[in-house]
Amino acid sequence: MTAIRFELERAIVENQLVLHYQPRVLVETKKVRGVEALLRWHNPQRGLVSPLDFIPTAEREGLIRDIEAWVVREALLTSTVWHRDGLDLGVSVNVSPRVLHDAQFMRLIRHALRIQRTPRAFVVEISAAGAAAEPELPHEALGELRSAGVRVALDDVTSLEQLERTRGVRWDYVKLGRAVIGAAARDPDTAALARSLVEAVRPSGARLAAVGVEDDAALAMARDLGCYLAQGYLFAAPMPQKELFDWLRGQI
Repeated sequence: MTAIRFELERAIVENQLVLHYQPRVLVETKKVRGVEALLRWHNPQRGLVSPLDFIPTAEREGLIRDIEAWVVREALLTSTVWHRDGLDLGVSVNVSPRVLHDAQFMRLIRHALRIQRTPRAFVVEISAAGAAAEPELPHEALGELRSAGVRVALDDVTSLEQLERTRGVRWDYVKLGRAVIGAAARDPDTAALARSLVEAVRPSGARLAAVGVEDDAALAMARDLGCYLAQGYLFAAPMPQKELFDWLRGQI
């Protein structure tokens, strides 16, 4: 067993994994619509570790299913508690398309959804790059999720090729990536790409979301493109649950 595998296994068992939440807002009103649950690793020696620094290792070491199962359980449990307490807040999680092929993982989601009484408050996101890299997309699993009331989103779209690769999936949301949104307001070529992505998505009926909205110019571009939702540092950074509640109180 490698040292990093041992550390990651211990992180799962010893509750070192944590979720931070980034608000999603309605573009037109800036009203909070939901949050995206983002994984962090609170390593005792290294502090808070970004998933960019450990998810590739988890995939390589065969631990990605266990980690993403933890994320789904935690996010669904949190969402259930929020709705029980009267907080109408949807939660989305990013899941690897590879684990959706896993029968055991899908059984876990079914079980978790039986506990969660408001499945439409739950969104499963798949990264466009991850989906494009898969030899076969998990059509059956995504269809099952939608049939159960869960919404599905294609995250961080930055090219027409990604949309073409995933055309057979019925997405509820398509999220335009930060590399597009961040530059489109200032670069004519990127703006043209953004408009071509919007035109490609429009016939599907999926709602558009803008990721990485960090200034007013990016928000104006998201509005001009017809995006329904937006998230980014202009509104709030990802934050722990307690800070999220404090932030929400400040929005009232």
